Amino acid sequence: MATLTEMVAALVVHSSAAALSHFGVVLDVAAAEPPPAAEQRVVARSPRRMADPVVKASNCPEAARVRVIKA
Repeated sequence: MATLTEMVAALVVHSSAAALSHFGVVLDVAAAEPPPAAEQRVVARSPRRMADPVVKASNCPEAARVRVIKA
């Protein structure tokens, strides 16, 4: 969106300069300075929490499902 705004602004300035040049008015384009670079921010994060271990509900090898038991 900012690029579109800059393009429209450049077109308006150019058109104004062309229209006013017929009357002897000259528009000087001032060089815009780039904005200062933002300081790098550091985000503090807590350490990752380990996932709860999976505990089998039975020791039967034929058990089709394994349930998670939370303590």
